Amino acid sequence: MHRPLLVAVLAALAPLGAGAQDGVVNPYKNVKVGDYATYTMSMKFGGLEVKGTVTNTIKAVTAKEATVEVTGTMNGMPIPPQTQKVDITKDFDPTAAGLAKNVKDAKVEKLAEGKEKLTIGDKSYEATWLTYKVTTKTPLGDVVGDVKAWVGKDIPLGLGKMEMSSLVNGMEMKMKMEQTEAGSKK
Repeated sequence: MHRPLLVAVLAALAPLGAGAQDGVVNPYKNVKVGDYATYTMSMKFGGLEVKGTVTNTIKAVTAKEATVEVTGTMNGMPIPPQTQKVDITKDFDPTAAGLAKNVKDAKVEKLAEGKEKLTIGDKSYEATWLTYKVTTKTPLGDVVGDVKAWVGKDIPLGLGKMEMSSLVNGMEMKMKMEQTEAGSKK
């Protein structure tokens, strides 16, 4: 995968990893060092299809924040590790974490929400699905996207599934992430 495209993808996903969601306790409040969640990811952009995995691993926890390391692969190539901080004193927001330090001008508009059962592996979770419209700028141009995220207080690390469709510099991009595994590396 070309580095500029990877940067654009990560920038587009940045606001979508972990503001406020009414009535949901922050799932990072009870994490322990070593807890992790792994997601499969597929993306189509132009004529390119990319598949990979992303793993979020808890590296440190204080009374105020959890430090998460994001690692993974895209088409078999490693993604450079990224570290993010999640404020656990606030309600969980699937649009605020990720690599937000690289996306300073993202505009996120919540559109709708509902309840749904979500199955991850052999477990079923109560989930809230949320839809958003996201606009931001990337090295490849403006991004306008529609996002649907399934979150829940009992889902490991909060995010169970996410789908996104967007226009990046006039080209359509579709992305899907689904949690496939969670546990503790301790």
